Amino acid sequence: MKRFLSILAVVMLLVTIAAGASAEAVNMKIATWTSNEDQLKLLGSFVDEFAAQKGIEINYTFESIAFAEYNTKLLLELQGKDAPDLYWVLETSAPAFIASGNLAKLNDALTAYNPEDISAAALALWKGGEDVYAVPFSTSPFVMLYNVDLFKQAGAKTPDELIAEGNWTWESFREVSKQIKDATGVWGYETVDGDGYNSRVLHNLLPIIRSMGGDAWDANYEVKIDSAESIAAVQLFHDMLYKDGSVVPPGDESSFYTGAAAMTCSQISRVSNLDGVEWEWALCTLPGNVPVIGQAALGAFSKGPNAELAAELVAYMTSEPCAARIAGIWPPCRYSVLESDAFLTSNARIKPEQMASAVAASIGTGLVLPSHQLYPQIEVEAKIAYDKLWNADADVAAIMQEVGKVYRTYLQ
Repeated sequence: MKRFLSILAVVMLLVTIAAGASAEAVNMKIATWTSNEDQLKLLGSFVDEFAAQKGIEINYTFESIAFAEYNTKLLLELQGKDAPDLYWVLETSAPAFIASGNLAKLNDALTAYNPEDISAAALALWKGGEDVYAVPFSTSPFVMLYNVDLFKQAGAKTPDELIAEGNWTWESFREVSKQIKDATGVWGYETVDGDGYNSRVLHNLLPIIRSMGGDAWDANYEVKIDSAESIAAVQLFHDMLYKDGSVVPPGDESSFYTGAAAMTCSQISRVSNLDGVEWEWALCTLPGNVPVIGQAALGAFSKGPNAELAAELVAYMTSEPCAARIAGIWPPCRYSVLESDAFLTSNARIKPEQMASAVAASIGTGLVLPSHQLYPQIEVEAKIAYDKLWNADADVAAIMQEVGKVYRTYLQ
Protein backbone atom coordinates (compact mmCIF):
# COMPACT_ATOMS: atom_id res chain seq x y z
CA MET A 1 0.00 0.00 0.00
CA LYS A 2 2.80 2.37 0.91
CA ARG A 3 4.55 1.47 -2.30
CA PHE A 4 1.36 2.20 -4.26
CA LEU A 5 0.95 5.56 -2.55
CA SER A 6 4.57 6.39 -3.28
CA ILE A 7 4.11 5.54 -6.96
CA LEU A 8 0.87 7.54 -7.03
CA ALA A 9 2.65 10.51 -5.48
CA VAL A 10 5.38 10.33 -8.10
CA VAL A 11 2.82 10.10 -10.89
CA MET A 12 0.91 13.10 -9.53
CA LEU A 13 4.14 15.06 -9.25
CA LEU A 14 4.99 14.26 -12.87
CA VAL A 15 1.50 15.27 -13.97
CA THR A 16 1.85 18.53 -12.05
CA ILE A 17 5.24 19.20 -13.64
CA ALA A 18 3.84 18.39 -17.09
CA ALA A 19 0.85 20.64 -16.54
CA GLY A 20 3.14 23.40 -15.41
CA ALA A 21 5.31 22.91 -18.47
CA SER A 22 2.31 23.03 -20.81
CA ALA A 23 1.16 26.26 -19.21
CA GLU A 24 4.59 27.86 -19.44
CA ALA A 25 4.41 31.34 -20.93
CA VAL A 26 5.54 31.92 -24.49
CA ASN A 27 8.11 34.66 -24.90
CA MET A 28 7.64 36.85 -27.96
CA LYS A 29 9.34 39.99 -29.23
CA ILE A 30 7.68 42.49 -31.58
CA ALA A 31 9.79 44.99 -33.52
CA THR A 32 8.32 48.39 -34.48
CA TRP A 33 9.56 51.89 -35.19
CA THR A 34 7.04 53.61 -32.93
CA SER A 35 7.97 54.40 -29.35
CA ASN A 36 4.67 56.09 -28.53
CA GLU A 37 3.55 54.55 -25.24
CA ASP A 38 -0.17 54.82 -25.99
CA GLN A 39 0.28 53.11 -29.35
CA LEU A 40 2.36 50.31 -27.84
CA LYS A 41 -0.21 49.87 -25.08
CA LEU A 42 -2.95 49.46 -27.67
CA LEU A 43 -0.93 46.92 -29.63
CA GLY A 44 -0.15 45.11 -26.40
CA SER A 45 -3.85 44.80 -25.63
CA PHE A 46 -4.27 42.86 -28.90
CA VAL A 47 -1.60 40.39 -27.78
CA ASP A 48 -3.34 39.97 -24.42
CA GLU A 49 -6.69 39.30 -26.12
CA PHE A 50 -5.16 36.79 -28.50
CA ALA A 51 -3.45 34.95 -25.64
CA ALA A 52 -6.72 34.81 -23.69
CA GLN A 53 -8.52 33.34 -26.70
CA LYS A 54 -5.80 30.72 -27.09
CA GLY A 55 -5.81 29.93 -23.37
CA ILE A 56 -2.08 30.61 -23.09
CA GLU A 57 0.18 33.20 -21.53
CA ILE A 58 2.38 35.35 -23.75
CA ASN A 59 5.19 37.39 -22.28
CA TYR A 60 5.79 39.98 -24.98
CA THR A 61 8.19 42.85 -25.37
CA PHE A 62 8.20 45.64 -27.92
CA GLU A 63 11.48 46.67 -29.47
CA SER A 64 11.28 50.23 -30.81
CA ILE A 65 13.96 50.77 -33.44
CA ALA A 66 14.58 54.28 -34.77
CA PHE A 67 13.13 54.70 -38.25
CA ALA A 68 16.43 55.83 -39.76
CA GLU A 69 18.13 52.56 -38.85
CA TYR A 70 15.11 50.26 -38.79
CA ASN A 71 15.79 48.12 -41.86
CA THR A 72 19.49 47.76 -41.19
CA LYS A 73 19.12 46.75 -37.56
CA LEU A 74 16.13 44.47 -38.19
CA LEU A 75 17.93 42.56 -40.94
CA LEU A 76 20.90 42.03 -38.64
CA GLU A 77 18.66 40.77 -35.83
CA LEU A 78 16.92 38.32 -38.17
CA GLN A 79 20.29 36.72 -38.80
CA GLY A 80 21.10 36.37 -35.10
CA LYS A 81 19.77 34.64 -31.99
CA ASP A 82 17.59 37.49 -30.72
CA ALA A 83 15.30 37.92 -33.72
CA PRO A 84 11.77 39.29 -33.20
CA ASP A 85 8.83 36.93 -33.64
CA LEU A 86 6.72 39.65 -35.25
CA TYR A 87 7.88 42.79 -36.95
CA TRP A 88 6.74 45.77 -38.95
CA VAL A 89 7.84 46.01 -42.59
CA LEU A 90 8.11 49.15 -44.73
CA GLU A 91 6.47 49.11 -48.15
CA THR A 92 9.72 50.03 -49.88
CA SER A 93 11.34 46.87 -48.52
CA ALA A 94 8.42 44.47 -49.00
CA PRO A 95 9.89 42.63 -52.02
CA ALA A 96 13.27 42.32 -50.30
CA PHE A 97 11.80 40.84 -47.13
CA ILE A 98 9.62 38.41 -49.07
CA ALA A 99 12.60 37.27 -51.17
CA SER A 100 14.72 36.80 -48.02
CA GLY A 101 12.48 33.99 -46.77
CA ASN A 102 12.19 35.63 -43.36
CA LEU A 103 8.43 36.15 -43.55
CA ALA A 104 6.11 33.26 -42.72
CA LYS A 105 3.16 32.46 -44.99
CA LEU A 106 -0.07 33.73 -43.49
CA ASN A 107 -2.68 32.10 -45.73
CA ASP A 108 -3.86 29.53 -43.19
CA ALA A 109 -3.83 31.96 -40.26
CA LEU A 110 -5.91 34.51 -42.15
CA THR A 111 -8.76 32.15 -43.02
CA ALA A 112 -10.43 32.75 -39.65
CA TYR A 113 -10.45 36.53 -40.12
CA ASN A 114 -12.35 37.20 -43.36
CA PRO A 115 -9.42 37.79 -45.75
CA GLU A 116 -11.87 38.88 -48.49
CA ASP A 117 -12.42 42.05 -46.47
CA ILE A 118 -8.81 43.12 -47.10
CA SER A 119 -8.26 45.37 -50.11
CA ALA A 120 -6.66 43.30 -52.87
CA ALA A 121 -4.79 46.37 -54.12
CA ALA A 122 -3.33 47.07 -50.68
CA LEU A 123 -2.37 43.43 -50.22
CA ALA A 124 -0.73 43.04 -53.65
CA LEU A 125 2.68 44.27 -52.52
CA TRP A 126 2.77 41.73 -49.70
CA LYS A 127 2.09 38.62 -51.76
CA GLY A 128 4.30 36.19 -53.63
CA GLY A 129 2.10 34.36 -56.08
CA GLU A 130 -0.95 33.30 -54.08
CA ASP A 131 0.85 33.40 -50.75
CA VAL A 132 0.43 36.26 -48.28
CA TYR A 133 3.57 37.14 -46.31
CA ALA A 134 2.46 40.25 -44.38
CA VAL A 135 -0.72 42.24 -43.83
CA PRO A 136 -0.82 46.05 -43.97
CA PHE A 137 -1.94 47.51 -40.67
CA SER A 138 -1.42 51.05 -41.96
CA THR A 139 -2.27 52.50 -45.36
CA SER A 140 -1.83 56.12 -44.43
CA PRO A 141 -1.75 59.08 -46.83
CA PHE A 142 0.67 61.90 -46.20
CA VAL A 143 -1.14 65.11 -45.29
CA MET A 144 -0.22 68.70 -44.57
CA LEU A 145 -0.46 69.92 -40.98
CA TYR A 146 -0.37 73.67 -40.54
CA ASN A 147 -0.33 76.29 -37.81
CA VAL A 148 -3.39 78.49 -38.37
CA ASP A 149 -2.15 81.19 -35.99
CA LEU A 150 1.08 81.70 -37.95
CA PHE A 151 -0.84 82.06 -41.21
CA LYS A 152 -3.05 84.70 -39.61
CA GLN A 153 -0.03 86.48 -38.15
CA ALA A 154 1.62 86.63 -41.58
CA GLY A 155 -1.58 87.65 -43.36
CA ALA A 156 -1.20 84.62 -45.62
CA LYS A 157 -3.96 82.53 -47.15
CA THR A 158 -4.27 79.18 -45.40
CA PRO A 159 -3.97 75.92 -47.33
CA ASP A 160 -7.71 75.36 -46.95
CA GLU A 161 -8.40 78.81 -48.39
CA LEU A 162 -6.11 78.00 -51.32
CA ILE A 163 -7.89 74.66 -51.78
CA ALA A 164 -11.23 76.50 -51.94
CA GLU A 165 -9.76 78.74 -54.66
CA GLY A 166 -8.40 75.76 -56.58
CA ASN A 167 -4.88 77.10 -56.06
CA TRP A 168 -3.25 74.71 -53.57
CA THR A 169 -0.14 73.86 -55.60
CA TRP A 170 3.52 73.43 -54.74
CA GLU A 171 4.14 76.85 -56.26
CA SER A 172 1.57 78.50 -53.96
CA PHE A 173 2.95 76.40 -51.10
CA ARG A 174 6.35 77.92 -51.81
CA GLU A 175 4.88 81.44 -51.88
CA VAL A 176 3.09 81.19 -48.52
CA SER A 177 6.10 79.50 -46.92
CA LYS A 178 8.28 82.47 -47.84
CA GLN A 179 5.56 84.94 -46.86
CA ILE A 180 5.38 83.42 -43.37
CA LYS A 181 9.16 83.35 -42.95
CA ASP A 182 9.52 86.98 -44.09
CA ALA A 183 6.63 88.21 -41.93
CA THR A 184 7.20 86.25 -38.74
CA GLY A 185 10.77 84.95 -38.81
CA VAL A 186 9.37 81.43 -38.27
CA TRP A 187 10.23 78.69 -40.75
CA GLY A 188 7.50 78.12 -43.30
CA TYR A 189 7.99 74.37 -43.56
CA GLU A 190 9.58 71.40 -41.81
CA THR A 191 10.21 68.17 -43.75
CA VAL A 192 8.65 64.84 -42.77
CA ASP A 193 9.58 64.14 -39.14
CA GLY A 194 12.39 66.67 -39.62
CA ASP A 195 14.28 63.91 -41.42
CA GLY A 196 13.72 64.83 -45.06
CA TYR A 197 17.45 65.06 -45.75
CA ASN A 198 18.26 61.64 -44.37
CA SER A 199 16.10 58.51 -44.05
CA ARG A 200 12.98 60.25 -45.37
CA VAL A 201 14.42 61.92 -48.45
CA LEU A 202 11.87 60.22 -50.75
CA HIS A 203 9.01 60.95 -48.35
CA ASN A 204 10.09 64.57 -48.62
CA LEU A 205 10.67 64.87 -52.37
CA LEU A 206 8.30 62.34 -53.95
CA PRO A 207 5.02 64.21 -53.23
CA ILE A 208 6.42 67.24 -55.07
CA ILE A 209 7.91 65.11 -57.85
CA ARG A 210 4.72 63.14 -58.52
CA SER A 211 2.54 66.23 -58.36
CA MET A 212 4.70 67.86 -61.04
CA GLY A 213 4.55 64.83 -63.35
CA GLY A 214 7.67 62.90 -62.36
CA ASP A 215 8.39 59.83 -60.25
CA ALA A 216 11.23 57.72 -58.88
CA TRP A 217 10.40 54.78 -61.17
CA ASP A 218 7.19 53.38 -62.60
CA ALA A 219 5.50 49.96 -62.34
CA ASN A 220 7.72 48.65 -65.14
CA TYR A 221 10.85 49.85 -63.32
CA GLU A 222 11.49 52.58 -65.86
CA VAL A 223 13.51 55.24 -64.05
CA LYS A 224 11.87 58.68 -63.90
CA ILE A 225 13.87 60.37 -61.16
CA ASP A 226 16.05 62.31 -63.63
CA SER A 227 13.23 63.34 -65.96
CA ALA A 228 12.71 67.04 -66.61
CA GLU A 229 9.60 66.99 -64.40
CA SER A 230 11.39 65.34 -61.48
CA ILE A 231 14.36 67.70 -61.74
CA ALA A 232 12.04 70.74 -61.78
CA ALA A 233 10.30 69.48 -58.63
CA VAL A 234 13.55 68.93 -56.73
CA GLN A 235 14.78 72.33 -57.92
CA LEU A 236 11.64 73.94 -56.47
CA PHE A 237 12.34 72.45 -53.05
CA HIS A 238 16.04 73.31 -53.30
CA ASP A 239 15.14 76.93 -54.10
CA MET A 240 12.81 77.08 -51.10
CA LEU A 241 15.63 75.85 -48.92
CA TYR A 242 18.51 77.97 -50.20
CA LYS A 243 17.02 80.94 -52.09
CA ASP A 244 13.90 81.62 -50.04
CA GLY A 245 15.26 80.41 -46.72
CA SER A 246 11.75 79.25 -45.81
CA VAL A 247 12.45 75.58 -44.98
CA VAL A 248 14.04 74.23 -41.80
CA PRO A 249 17.55 73.42 -43.08
CA PRO A 250 19.67 70.30 -42.48
CA GLY A 251 21.04 70.19 -38.95
CA ASP A 252 18.41 72.57 -37.53
CA GLU A 253 16.08 70.83 -35.06
CA SER A 254 13.25 73.38 -35.23
CA SER A 255 9.97 71.45 -35.09
CA PHE A 256 6.48 72.16 -36.36
CA TYR A 257 5.10 70.47 -33.25
CA THR A 258 6.68 73.08 -30.99
CA GLY A 259 5.46 75.98 -33.13
CA ALA A 260 8.85 76.57 -34.80
CA ALA A 261 7.54 75.93 -38.34
CA ALA A 262 4.23 76.78 -39.98
CA MET A 263 3.69 73.54 -41.90
CA THR A 264 4.88 69.96 -42.09
CA CYS A 265 4.13 66.89 -44.18
CA SER A 266 2.95 64.14 -41.88
CA GLN A 267 0.46 61.33 -41.20
CA ILE A 268 -2.44 61.09 -38.77
CA SER A 269 -0.45 58.87 -36.40
CA ARG A 270 1.59 61.99 -35.54
CA VAL A 271 -1.22 64.35 -34.53
CA SER A 272 -1.01 63.16 -30.93
CA ASN A 273 2.22 65.20 -30.84
CA LEU A 274 -0.01 68.29 -30.95
CA ASP A 275 -1.78 67.53 -27.67
CA GLY A 276 -1.42 70.51 -25.38
CA VAL A 277 -0.27 73.07 -27.96
CA GLU A 278 -1.68 76.53 -27.37
CA TRP A 279 -2.15 77.43 -31.03
CA GLU A 280 -4.77 76.42 -33.57
CA TRP A 281 -3.80 73.80 -36.12
CA ALA A 282 -5.50 72.19 -39.11
CA LEU A 283 -5.00 69.33 -41.55
CA CYS A 284 -5.48 69.11 -45.31
CA THR A 285 -4.31 67.35 -48.46
CA LEU A 286 -0.84 67.91 -49.85
CA PRO A 287 -0.43 70.57 -52.56
CA GLY A 288 -1.43 69.34 -55.99
CA ASN A 289 -3.66 66.64 -54.48
CA VAL A 290 -1.59 63.73 -55.84
CA PRO A 291 -1.67 61.53 -52.72
CA VAL A 292 1.35 59.54 -51.60
CA ILE A 293 0.59 56.60 -49.32
CA GLY A 294 2.86 55.37 -46.58
CA GLN A 295 2.15 51.68 -46.06
CA ALA A 296 3.43 49.42 -43.30
CA ALA A 297 2.63 45.75 -42.74
CA LEU A 298 2.97 43.24 -39.93
CA GLY A 299 4.67 39.92 -40.53
CA ALA A 300 5.87 36.86 -38.61
CA PHE A 301 9.45 35.58 -38.56
CA SER A 302 9.42 32.31 -40.50
CA LYS A 303 12.51 30.87 -38.80
CA GLY A 304 11.61 31.67 -35.22
CA PRO A 305 10.65 29.12 -32.55
CA ASN A 306 7.08 30.46 -32.46
CA ALA A 307 6.51 30.94 -36.20
CA GLU A 308 3.08 29.30 -36.35
CA LEU A 309 1.79 31.10 -33.27
CA ALA A 310 3.27 34.38 -34.52
CA ALA A 311 1.45 33.97 -37.84
CA GLU A 312 -1.84 33.50 -35.97
CA LEU A 313 -1.10 36.58 -33.89
CA VAL A 314 -0.45 38.66 -37.04
CA ALA A 315 -3.82 37.53 -38.39
CA TYR A 316 -5.56 38.52 -35.16
CA MET A 317 -3.80 41.90 -34.86
CA THR A 318 -4.92 42.82 -38.39
CA SER A 319 -8.46 41.46 -38.00
CA GLU A 320 -11.53 43.67 -38.37
CA PRO A 321 -12.02 44.38 -34.62
CA CYS A 322 -8.37 45.34 -34.17
CA ALA A 323 -8.25 47.32 -37.41
CA ALA A 324 -11.27 49.32 -36.26
CA ARG A 325 -9.52 50.24 -33.01
CA ILE A 326 -6.34 51.51 -34.66
CA ALA A 327 -8.06 53.22 -37.59
CA GLY A 328 -7.72 56.67 -36.09
CA ILE A 329 -3.95 56.19 -35.85
CA TRP A 330 -3.13 53.87 -38.75
CA PRO A 331 -5.79 53.73 -41.49
CA PRO A 332 -6.23 50.04 -42.28
CA CYS A 333 -6.94 48.31 -45.58
CA ARG A 334 -10.14 46.52 -44.57
CA TYR A 335 -13.19 47.65 -46.52
CA SER A 336 -15.52 47.13 -43.56
CA VAL A 337 -13.54 49.67 -41.52
CA LEU A 338 -12.68 52.24 -44.18
CA GLU A 339 -16.23 52.37 -45.51
CA SER A 340 -17.81 52.81 -42.08
CA ASP A 341 -19.02 56.11 -40.65
CA ALA A 342 -17.06 55.26 -37.53
CA PHE A 343 -13.79 55.67 -39.45
CA LEU A 344 -14.45 59.37 -39.94
CA THR A 345 -14.75 59.87 -36.19
CA SER A 346 -12.04 57.40 -35.19
CA ASN A 347 -9.56 60.12 -34.21
CA ALA A 348 -10.98 62.65 -31.78
CA ARG A 349 -8.24 65.13 -32.71
CA ILE A 350 -9.28 65.26 -36.38
CA LYS A 351 -12.57 66.62 -37.71
CA PRO A 352 -14.71 64.11 -39.67
CA GLU A 353 -14.62 66.33 -42.75
CA GLN A 354 -10.81 66.36 -42.60
CA MET A 355 -10.72 62.57 -42.31
CA ALA A 356 -13.03 62.35 -45.31
CA SER A 357 -11.20 64.76 -47.61
CA ALA A 358 -7.55 64.33 -46.64
CA VAL A 359 -7.43 60.70 -45.51
CA ALA A 360 -10.29 58.52 -46.78
CA ALA A 361 -10.40 60.07 -50.25
CA SER A 362 -6.63 59.89 -50.61
CA ILE A 363 -6.49 56.20 -49.70
CA GLY A 364 -8.62 55.44 -52.74
CA THR A 365 -6.46 57.38 -55.20
CA GLY A 366 -2.95 57.46 -53.71
CA LEU A 367 0.12 55.46 -54.67
CA VAL A 368 2.59 53.90 -52.25
CA LEU A 369 6.28 54.73 -52.27
CA PRO A 370 8.32 52.78 -54.85
CA SER A 371 9.63 49.37 -53.84
CA HIS A 372 11.98 46.72 -55.19
CA GLN A 373 13.64 43.49 -54.12
CA LEU A 374 17.00 45.31 -53.99
CA TYR A 375 15.64 48.45 -52.33
CA PRO A 376 17.97 48.31 -49.29
CA GLN A 377 20.99 48.48 -51.61
CA ILE A 378 19.35 51.13 -53.79
CA GLU A 379 18.59 53.28 -50.76
CA VAL A 380 22.16 53.16 -49.42
CA GLU A 381 23.83 54.01 -52.73
CA ALA A 382 21.29 56.64 -53.79
CA LYS A 383 21.68 58.45 -50.48
CA ILE A 384 25.32 59.19 -51.30
CA ALA A 385 24.06 61.15 -54.31
CA TYR A 386 21.08 62.73 -52.53
CA ASP A 387 23.39 64.04 -49.81
CA LYS A 388 25.07 66.24 -52.43
CA LEU A 389 21.82 68.19 -52.85
CA TRP A 390 22.07 69.80 -49.46
CA ASN A 391 24.33 72.73 -50.20
CA ALA A 392 23.46 76.07 -51.77
CA ASP A 393 25.47 75.68 -54.99
CA ALA A 394 24.38 72.10 -55.77
CA ASP A 395 23.81 71.26 -59.44
CA VAL A 396 20.37 69.72 -59.01
CA ALA A 397 20.08 68.33 -62.55
CA ALA A 398 23.50 66.65 -62.40
CA ILE A 399 22.80 65.15 -58.99
CA MET A 400 19.44 63.76 -60.05
CA GLN A 401 21.13 62.20 -63.10
CA GLU A 402 23.55 60.58 -60.67
CA VAL A 403 20.62 59.22 -58.65
CA GLY A 404 19.07 57.95 -61.88
CA LYS A 405 22.26 56.10 -62.70
CA VAL A 406 22.13 54.32 -59.34
CA TYR A 407 18.50 53.37 -59.87
CA ARG A 408 19.16 52.00 -63.34
CA THR A 409 22.05 49.89 -62.07
CA TYR A 410 19.62 47.89 -59.95
CA LEU A 411 16.32 48.21 -61.82
CA GLN A 412 17.22 47.67 -65.47
